[in-house]
Amino acid sequence: MDAEMTLPGLPARLHRSWRQLAAGVCFVAFAVGAMVVGSVIIPVARLLAPGVERRRDVSRAVIRGGMRLFWRTMLILRLFDCEVRGAEHLAGERLLIISNHPTLIDAVLLLGLIRNAVVVAKPALAESLVTGPAVAAAGYIVNTEGPALVAAAAQTFARGGRVLIFPESTRTPPGQPVRLQRGAANIAVRTGCRVVVVTIRVSNPLLYKGAAWHEMPLEMPRFDVEVRPPFEVGEIVAAHESLALAARDLNDRLQELYDTEMAAGGAA
Repeated sequence: MDAEMTLPGLPARLHRSWRQLAAGVCFVAFAVGAMVVGSVIIPVARLLAPGVERRRDVSRAVIRGGMRLFWRTMLILRLFDCEVRGAEHLAGERLLIISNHPTLIDAVLLLGLIRNAVVVAKPALAESLVTGPAVAAAGYIVNTEGPALVAAAAQTFARGGRVLIFPESTRTPPGQPVRLQRGAANIAVRTGCRVVVVTIRVSNPLLYKGAAWHEMPLEMPRFDVEVRPPFEVGEIVAAHESLALAARDLNDRLQELYDTEMAAGGAA
């Protein structure tokens, strides 16, 4: 009798089964949509846009619209709930937008929120038959080490643009701390851009590193997203004898912020 009492109730199990089915449909729709957007919609839209930069802007606008539609579809299907605070801070110029990376769909959310965003993308995304055409058309930055990454970001900031980066370079396993690599800090101190920090908390593990698409928690997850106001890095740079030391200091400060925020929020 005790064992039976510990089993989840039927409505909860049914809701999870629904979310598993809806997730499968969404993943198929995303793959098909990405190929159609990258191979058909973007090329047609680019024909109407003069100039390289204008064509990239159009490509990013198409991708943003697709991401917003996809995210809203997942909300309508009740895959999860989501609350975003401070989204207005994503609209400024010369922004390096830094975010932690707990789930597979973090980029979908942020790309839908940020106008004309340039993403630092993994090489695998650029080489994929599904996402590669869109990555190339939008002029996203392929994640590389050293000066090339900084130079590509600097070109975007010179036009007043916004760069989105996940400094962990991979998803954070549930229950594990955020571990930032120094690439984002190097970009900030070497370009003089403004920095916006985004924290994403998920109430229950969802689409984390190593999880299959159908692994859904019993309770519906909730995304809690906070966007902090932008800040300048000039004081940090001025306080150090070299940019390398300034980047280390900035990275340590960001690491401390995420450690504090994730612990306080009780994120999965």
